[in-house]
Amino acid sequence: MGTGTVTLPPDIAYVTATVETYDGHSASVAVSANSEEYGRLASAVVAVGIPRSDITLTWYNVSYTAPPNSRSGYTVDRMFNVEVHRLSLAGSVIDAASQAGATNIGVYFGLANGDAANQEALQRAVEDAAAKATAVASAAHLHIVAVSRVQVGDVAIPQATGTAGQLYAAYSQIRVPTQLDTGNTTVSQTVTIIYLAKP
Repeated sequence: MGTGTVTLPPDIAYVTATVETYDGHSASVAVSANSEEYGRLASAVVAVGIPRSDITLTWYNVSYTAPPNSRSGYTVDRMFNVEVHRLSLAGSVIDAASQAGATNIGVYFGLANGDAANQEALQRAVEDAAAKATAVASAAHLHIVAVSRVQVGDVAIPQATGTAGQLYAAYSQIRVPTQLDTGNTTVSQTVTIIYLAKP
């Protein structure tokens, strides 16, 4: 088995957040309030410099909790994702979302297009597998004559996270702008190659 990795600085950030609204008696009131609050939040994010098309819905749920629970009624949860192509704006997006009432805010960094990195990682994995096979064959006084089988493993792209709680960013009353350290993004590939060898 061969392994290849490529480490690159991220070129995109993804900020995720939730808008939650509640009404004790009416689902329509909770839904309407959620739409209104989300509209204000989206406008705040756009004002930072994010295109409206880069704000997308990822989850929407209307739930009901029956009495005698302490908070019986209707809850609307709307989760959304913001693509931030200018990494310098990631902290501002977090602050804008926080001030507009969003909760469960998270941020992670990655590669907008990882194809080139994937190809390079795969090439390194093949070279690693070949080097290992050559070393084993040499130790056994054999030499490789052919490749019998190649199996490529799943690509893994661990996302680099910001330092705002390592994943979650909290907005304080002091209102200090959120600072993020992006770190690096590592793309990994594995490949299993079965070689044929003879004396």
